Amino acid sequence: MADDLLEAVRGLHLAHPELGPKPLLAKLRVQQPDLAAGNKEVREALATLKAEESKPTEAAAAAPTAAAAPPAAAATMAAGEGGAPPDVAISLACFGCGRLPSEMGDGREKHPVCPICRKLKIPTTYWCCVDCPANPAAWERHTPVHKAVRRQRKDAEEGGVMQQHREATAETAERWAREAVESGDAYLELMAEGARYRSKKDHRREVKAFREAIALRPDRPDAYMNLGIALGDSAHYVEAAQRFLEAKERCPVGSELWARATAQAFTHLKKEECAEVAKPEWWNDEGLKAMSARVVRAAPDDLEANEMRAEVLLGQPHCWEVSWEAAPRSAAELREAAAHLISWHLIAK
Repeated sequence: MADDLLEAVRGLHLAHPELGPKPLLAKLRVQQPDLAAGNKEVREALATLKAEESKPTEAAAAAPTAAAAPPAAAATMAAGEGGAPPDVAISLACFGCGRLPSEMGDGREKHPVCPICRKLKIPTTYWCCVDCPANPAAWERHTPVHKAVRRQRKDAEEGGVMQQHREATAETAERWAREAVESGDAYLELMAEGARYRSKKDHRREVKAFREAIALRPDRPDAYMNLGIALGDSAHYVEAAQRFLEAKERCPVGSELWARATAQAFTHLKKEECAEVAKPEWWNDEGLKAMSARVVRAAPDDLEANEMRAEVLLGQPHCWEVSWEAAPRSAAELREAAAHLISWHLIAK
């Protein structure tokens, strides 16, 4: 089997794990007609990929010590071996003053959590006490997260997007759960668990499940992608951008999932909250033009990919977001931007 075909199928399978051989073949023929693949070749490629995915499960069964380790220990082991980034694990430090529970001198194992974050079911934020020495400034930095989450949910509910999203996520969770039962794959079990919590809008538990999935399989981009989405839905935009970039680095270059991860990273990096975050090397006018062209070519039906291409060709994102130094645009570039905005609106419907 040609390596080009295997990598093309790998990218599509990562982006659309719910698709069988025939729908995958249809997408493959649209995106890469030069491969001249048939149904038999796609089935063989999927079989090869499934065999690859089963190897980590077999390795885990042969290593009881590693398999018996709790998620936190697994994360530490993976990070120490060049696997998952060490900052994927949640921090127990106080959001305000940065002190750890062990520094408080009262024997506590954890700080109290933000009660509003708990109510909204978003990733836990810890505070040493009500009278944290970093307050009120730290609390003023934190409260916009609550407002952003409420605004996102209100907009999604009004647009009818939330119900569609919940239904699609529930179907994905069921499929992953069936595959986990059939294969005994702990990674798929965690992915299914995260998807189930997403369908219930419980982002706190969703984030926890995807962090554990990354600790178990730090080479897989889909867990990073899903963690990024969960963090973005929780208005944790800075970490979300980082997870999308990590998903991008683990995808075959030019694949649909690579494009979607890149577009999501762009969407989050241009937010005001990420103004001081270090940007990737392609974050300049010419680099963004080239990257956005590759992204929309690889994922022509993706919402964020079309938005990225349109905003780059316009020379700026929305007025309330972070921009970059852009040269004047030609009439052809502005016409193409308009075409992608139309595509964006059609996909959003």
